Amino acid sequence: MFSVDRKRRARLQAKRAAREGSSLNTEAPPTPKDKDVAPPDGHVKAAVGRRARLHRRLARRRMRQNTPASKERSANWFLIWQPGADGARRLPLRRRRKERRLERERREGLSRPEDRVRPRGVVWVSWRWLSGTISASLAIILYIMLSPQTELFAVKTIAVGGERYLTAEQVFEATEIARQNLFQLDSRAIEAKLESNPSIADAQVFIGWPPNMVSIYITERDPAITWQQGEFRYWVDVNGIVMFQRQEREDLLRIVYQGPAQEPLGVGSRIDRSVITGALQLKAKLPRIKVMLYDPIKGLGFREEGNWIAWFGTGTNMEQKLLVYDAIVRNNFPTIQFEEVNVSDPDHPTFVNRFPDQ
Repeated sequence: MFSVDRKRRARLQAKRAAREGSSLNTEAPPTPKDKDVAPPDGHVKAAVGRRARLHRRLARRRMRQNTPASKERSANWFLIWQPGADGARRLPLRRRRKERRLERERREGLSRPEDRVRPRGVVWVSWRWLSGTISASLAIILYIMLSPQTELFAVKTIAVGGERYLTAEQVFEATEIARQNLFQLDSRAIEAKLESNPSIADAQVFIGWPPNMVSIYITERDPAITWQQGEFRYWVDVNGIVMFQRQEREDLLRIVYQGPAQEPLGVGSRIDRSVITGALQLKAKLPRIKVMLYDPIKGLGFREEGNWIAWFGTGTNMEQKLLVYDAIVRNNFPTIQFEEVNVSDPDHPTFVNRFPDQ
């Protein structure tokens, strides 16, 4: 086997002969061993032995130095190859692995977000922890607000305005919202509940925050007359709605029921509106009247000073009936002692003589 130097000398001699144009072929005939000579492209075929390996390393080094770099060198490539006295010297394997690992970690760290330096004395809080804390706090507050066991938002008192005959306690009892949660109240439902009370004509409900969580302004029905049936007395408004008698009012006209025995009137029931209208018209024409009578057949009446009863029926034509009544009394009294005079039908008035034999 030829050594590398002998092969090189053979190639140099062949080139020199070609340049001089010598006609003599100084190149030795090829032998089977010449097949192992390295081709002229710079590649070296592996040889056996330590010296051959050294030559291969030097050849590769020269080839790398003469070949332009196809890849960009890393920032710390010089840590792997360090120049020495006799050229570049390669670092030990352990050192190279360590440098490659550090370089890989450095490149991976470039794609990561930059680590923030926490100032001393500042508590770092994660956004997840913060949002979780806020959500938990809102859930607890919502439970406290809506829980029926929570006394903080339970309705215990209300503010009432516009009352005349009713008290604030009676209005609060009529709402039926005692001990209910503030956030479960419906103002329209409370208004409808109050307006179903016969004594309340209109109600406005306002719901707010403590201490006046519920404020109510009511308009009560004005009593027009006092209706007496047996031992029971009621207030009745101009529309005939029956209400509780909250107090004694001497200025109100009192109507006493004279018909057959009946069950007492229920609060919220109605009396014929024509009865109330006729009674108010008679009261306006005859202010001296304090008490009137009511018969289901004869209508409204009152007892005159001459101790007879005048019946006027019902309706709105009380002025015409009064004219007929005055004419009968003026033409027949005191000749005739009346027991009753009935002008409920002004076209056919009647009267009863107390002493028919006279």
